[in-house]
Amino acid sequence: MLEWFETDEGKKYLEKRMNIDAGLMDRRELEELVPELNSEELFSAIQKDIRKTPGLFSLHRRNWPGYTMKAAAAALVMITASLFSIAHEEYVAEQIAEHAQVIFQTGDEENRNITLGDGTKIRLNSNSEITVSAGFMKGERELTLTGEAFFDVEHNPDQPFIIHANESSIEVLGTAFNVKSIKNQKSVQVAVVEGRVAFRGAKNGVDSEELSVTLSRNQYGYLDLENRVLNVDDFAVENYLAWKSGRLAFNELTMRQVCMQLNRIYSIECSFSVNEIEELKLTANFSNESLEKTLEVISMSLELEYEMQDEIVKWAEEHSVPSNQSK
Repeated sequence: MLEWFETDEGKKYLEKRMNIDAGLMDRRELEELVPELNSEELFSAIQKDIRKTPGLFSLHRRNWPGYTMKAAAAALVMITASLFSIAHEEYVAEQIAEHAQVIFQTGDEENRNITLGDGTKIRLNSNSEITVSAGFMKGERELTLTGEAFFDVEHNPDQPFIIHANESSIEVLGTAFNVKSIKNQKSVQVAVVEGRVAFRGAKNGVDSEELSVTLSRNQYGYLDLENRVLNVDDFAVENYLAWKSGRLAFNELTMRQVCMQLNRIYSIECSFSVNEIEELKLTANFSNESLEKTLEVISMSLELEYEMQDEIVKWAEEHSVPSNQSK
């Protein structure tokens, strides 16, 4: 904390709040002053300055416990990770979410844990973004998702929790579930682990009664936005959380079912040299390291050959793939 008060931002704060010429203070005098500062008052004062700034706030969390807050307009306060503890960092996130719009983002191969002001916990997958609406704690709790996230929602029947994802909305009636809505992909996927959610297709911001379903524990909904179709499955739902759990599990699933999940998880298609391969049953449990490993495990388990071309996996019985084609 002392190091921050030696920065330009810290000196400006002392001069403004304490009526002190911080530029003339040496480190010994600063060491004597800092312990006398009331940390709660300091924290509240910084929050107050932040809230005065109109516009959009972005909160990016890279390495716990570090964080950076930026205002779309001129930032009033810049605070380094050494200023507050992890608890204070989460508190900042919660308090901002109550008063202004907040954006949480992740980059390549980056996951983040987020705790909102109502106690809801979110695990944000890589290359994803969540926008928490202004006034989140007043009335309906609304946010918008682009990408993929796992939600463990704090139940409050008086404040509905609603997620907007592409041309759909998910209203939480229970607790834990996963939502996938990748940019430029014409689909939204919801996998429920605990409780229930109301999953609805929407167009021009209006929910569709025809594209509406209530998903319960261990159910999965797939909304095809291009064809305006909503499908529900109830097998191997945990595989849609493989990005979070690190594992894939197939228990007596046919290759047709396996390929359906591969399509939704990895955005690939399957084709079969003979129809009989579709009905082969797979039982396997392994770490979810990559698509290549997944295909290798399936290949070895069922004694199949495969080749990958233009995001299409072609399955065939062993030794039937031409020798000039790579596996």
